[in-house]
Amino acid sequence: MDALSQELQDFLIRLGKEPNCVSEKIEHYVKHIMHLIYADDETMLQQYYGLFGNDVKPLEDIAKEHSVSTETMRKIIEANVRRMAVSPEWQMVKQLIK
Repeated sequence: MDALSQELQDFLIRLGKEPNCVSEKIEHYVKHIMHLIYADDETMLQQYYGLFGNDVKPLEDIAKEHSVSTETMRKIIEANVRRMAVSPEWQMVKQLIK
């Protein structure tokens, strides 16, 4: 995972563990950034990171639900995080949370 993706992933992990670590405005922006990916992928990420009221779901469980291997699911998640990390929207939000 490259540095941009890792930065977003670290933020998503923190947001999942500490939902109140950012303002409602930032959370709203993050929800909009997640709309940059397909709805099914958005749901997977919300489950994987435990975002927006979802409990954290193990990668193996998410992979099983989608009938793919754990490694394939990891690649799907990483690709979606990358897609969001390089977006101008995330780059703007990132400046607001620093």
